[in-house]
Amino acid sequence: MNNADSFYIEKMQVPELEEVALILTDAFETNPAYASIFHKTDLREGLGWLFRTSLFLLNRHEILTRVVKEKQTGMIVGTYTIVPPEGVKRTFGDYLKVGLPAFIYRFGFSALIRMLRLDSYNKDVLTKSIQSEVYYYLSMVVVKEDCRGKGVGSFAIRTCLNELHQTKHDCRILGLTTQLPQNVSFYSNLGFELIDEGEIHFNKTSYYNYNMKRLIQSR
Repeated sequence: MNNADSFYIEKMQVPELEEVALILTDAFETNPAYASIFHKTDLREGLGWLFRTSLFLLNRHEILTRVVKEKQTGMIVGTYTIVPPEGVKRTFGDYLKVGLPAFIYRFGFSALIRMLRLDSYNKDVLTKSIQSEVYYYLSMVVVKEDCRGKGVGSFAIRTCLNELHQTKHDCRILGLTTQLPQNVSFYSNLGFELIDEGEIHFNKTSYYNYNMKRLIQSR
């Protein structure tokens, strides 16, 4: 059966934000990059706040996050976010709406600084690898563990590429980062090129990182 017969993709709805944040937390709990932000005992709670906040900020003015759903049940089985080349504007007021003072009180100001620095650092590393500041950024790509191996991921990425193919934006590059070597093979099979890899040293922690890109076909 074709994946299009089993799954469909649509823009995330506001009531789905909590569920998507939980899916992301489950997937990234063992990711060494995110583990560098929070103390081990606070990791899961901290990641929950981080992903709820990221989803809120990324989708505040335009829905950038997509959810993959099972046609038979409507259950969310995967997600991904496409950040446009111009990025997403964030104001201090936006952070107040997601409870920034409560975050600082719970996890400390240093955790906030680490979180902001990690996001900026990873984007800088990818930008240098691509050698351009103008590219779409494929972020927070996750398939639920019990749904992997069913073609959900490849269906999601092909849908993403098709969507970008339809845009009128002049940018024709899609970039991403991953810390998992198996993901390099996965994305390579979908036409992505490994452009850089190496050890990342951040906040007294190190992890191996891969930067990849794919050219988007012109209309």
